[in-house]
Amino acid sequence: MFRATLQFQDGGSFELDVPEGRTLVEAALEAEAPLRSDCMSGTCGSCVGRLLRGEVTRDPMDQSIVSEDEAAAGIYPTCLTRLGSDARFELDYPLDPCPSPPTRMRAELVSSERVATTVSRLVMRVDDPDAFRFQPGQYLRLRPPGLRVARAYSIASSPASLPLVELLIRHVPGGQVSGWLDGDAAIPGATMTLQGPLGGFALDDRTGRAVFVVGGTGLAPAMAMIRAHAGRLPMLLCFGCTRPEELFLHDELRALEAATPGLEVRVALMEGASGTIRAGTAVALLAGDPVAGSSYHLCGPPAMVDAARAALRAEGVGPERIRAERFAVGG
Repeated sequence: MFRATLQFQDGGSFELDVPEGRTLVEAALEAEAPLRSDCMSGTCGSCVGRLLRGEVTRDPMDQSIVSEDEAAAGIYPTCLTRLGSDARFELDYPLDPCPSPPTRMRAELVSSERVATTVSRLVMRVDDPDAFRFQPGQYLRLRPPGLRVARAYSIASSPASLPLVELLIRHVPGGQVSGWLDGDAAIPGATMTLQGPLGGFALDDRTGRAVFVVGGTGLAPAMAMIRAHAGRLPMLLCFGCTRPEELFLHDELRALEAATPGLEVRVALMEGASGTIRAGTAVALLAGDPVAGSSYHLCGPPAMVDAARAALRAEGVGPERIRAERFAVGG
């Protein structure tokens, strides 16, 4: 039997007994410890933690959910991690306030709005908001009526908006949820099935400034964090899309910038940029920006996340100051 200490962003900690041969997540589930997890296979990234002390082994990963830089810095998917000694792990989210345990619940569709050629915004009203306490940056699994599949989507609204929950959903050719959105069933009053909250993506508020580099519907968790922490620390949002018809919520972002002290919004298009919209990618919006004293939060297509991570590492930003949402887009 080994002892694992879970150290959280806000300074809280939890002691966990881990039987030899069991993964850290398996032991945490048995003990109802506040270690977040979802897929149990190392593909979602919900359970990643940074090893501070101890000897561990990692089972093989089907996907490279942890980058080479992160692995070198001791970051592990704890659902694949087995202890060889007592160990201490650092987790990138606070212990308090603790989200509610992931559960299934019903929600009523309030509105479905096409905000770009490839993106819809859904607003739902959950039946039991007290059972759905989430931290900004987390996601849920959504199953519309008549479908057997559930897809993962980050929450774009803040906890203060409950019982309303907002999602940004990208339309994927051939996707089942995309097909449902394009049909006649996505009408107010439709009953949705949700599972959540899930995920360990969270704002790092220990630095002097929070920077978000997001592409497409990767805007959703950044919006949740900005809305929840508005005015508490300086923030920079770098948001990129491909072409004008795919850009969404631009006016809302400008209004949020005007209403939020310390928030700067930069928007880029790879094609067709004009006016205050810059030409290039979300990563290019970082050019010349000072990196000292900032934490970085990346969410978007995997290629964008990889490019942002590489650009930041080239500027000397350590992996402990870079966080990334690791889920691919669901359809």
